[in-house]
Amino acid sequence: MPVTNDVYDQLKIDKLKHFLEAQAEKGQARPFEIFVDNLKVVSKTDDPKEFDSYEFYMNEDTEKIRILIYNSNLSPRNDQYCYMVQRNKTEKPLNGLGDIEGIIQEKLAARDREHEMNRLREELEAAREEITETEEYAKKLEKEIECLKENKFKLGNINLGELASVAIEGIVRRNPQMLAKIPGGETLAGIIEQDNRDKEKMLPETPAAESQVRVEKEPMAEMTDDEKRHLAYLRKLEQTFSREQAEQFNSVLSAMIDDPSLIPGIIGFLKQKQ
Repeated sequence: MPVTNDVYDQLKIDKLKHFLEAQAEKGQARPFEIFVDNLKVVSKTDDPKEFDSYEFYMNEDTEKIRILIYNSNLSPRNDQYCYMVQRNKTEKPLNGLGDIEGIIQEKLAARDREHEMNRLREELEAAREEITETEEYAKKLEKEIECLKENKFKLGNINLGELASVAIEGIVRRNPQMLAKIPGGETLAGIIEQDNRDKEKMLPETPAAESQVRVEKEPMAEMTDDEKRHLAYLRKLEQTFSREQAEQFNSVLSAMIDDPSLIPGIIGFLKQKQ
């Protein structure tokens, strides 16, 4: 049975209490007893909540506190911790409250340190949780950025780049003379005109009147207002919509195409929002 003798130190006593609490939390509670001088003030128990009840029996005449911690309820073996409050009662000053006040102050200081440590632990845990959340949010943003890069030119299931290229190809084929205005574009314009003629030859023969009408059409010198408006519209969609907004817009547009009767209702809703 090891015996530890030491001067009274509230911090050391609190450590014993924390040890008993930790063992109880693990399901390995250790029985203990506490004596103030020769009086057993805490009978043998394994409930750490009973530990602090010894303080009620301390006063200015207290000489020592003895704490026994048993190995188990079935074993008498124990560790003893004896803390001397006063070495010799005869040496006690006339004002016997001096020592007990010092003990109280020391105990209060120890508890303040304990509260401060608990506060710091809570702040550390909160900081760790915040870091974890920040890292998860950063990973989510990285995935969204990669997704946006992959779908930068898509409006729902429509590839804006392909749509724009088809529109521009149609404009250029109808107006190959536009390329002639670009340095070095005469050759490309000639190639496109020849390709258009070849495609016309492959078409089935038409009545002379219709052929004459087609021949007499004057080539347009520049893009029409409708064509310019269509290109500007495509650019505006690409610059304005996010991927999610583009998909939502595409869904609304598809619904209106399938059921034009929805259009008045949508317009009325927009007017109400204004």
